[in-house]
Amino acid sequence: MDRRNTPFRNRVQARVRQFWRLAVPFWLFRDAHHGTVEQRIANYRFNRAQRNILPFYMLKWLGIATCLLKMTELLSGLMLSTQAQAQSQGADHLFAALLCMGAGIAFAFSCIVLLMLATSYLYLSCVER
Repeated sequence: MDRRNTPFRNRVQARVRQFWRLAVPFWLFRDAHHGTVEQRIANYRFNRAQRNILPFYMLKWLGIATCLLKMTELLSGLMLSTQAQAQSQGADHLFAALLCMGAGIAFAFSCIVLLMLATSYLYLSCVER
């Protein structure tokens, strides 16, 4: 099948999947909660062997969180500067406020992902079966 003939939606889904795999490493791990006892033990050992990639992803998400925090700080300053002009031009202030809220929500999401990566690493490092 030619690449030009693939629908646009399939190409977008493939790009999003590639981006998500670069951002979150959980697709590399196996489910250790289902199957027979032997399968669960083997999956847990496999996950313990894979845990060494988690600090790299934690550093990546720490960088993302730092950039988003700085972006939120910058946009809140912009929002405060457009507040004085809000009576005459309300659209600029609303746009700055929406961008600031979006950056803050993205920062909260990145902190949650960072927390999940850290707890997964600690669990796989400290708990032995």
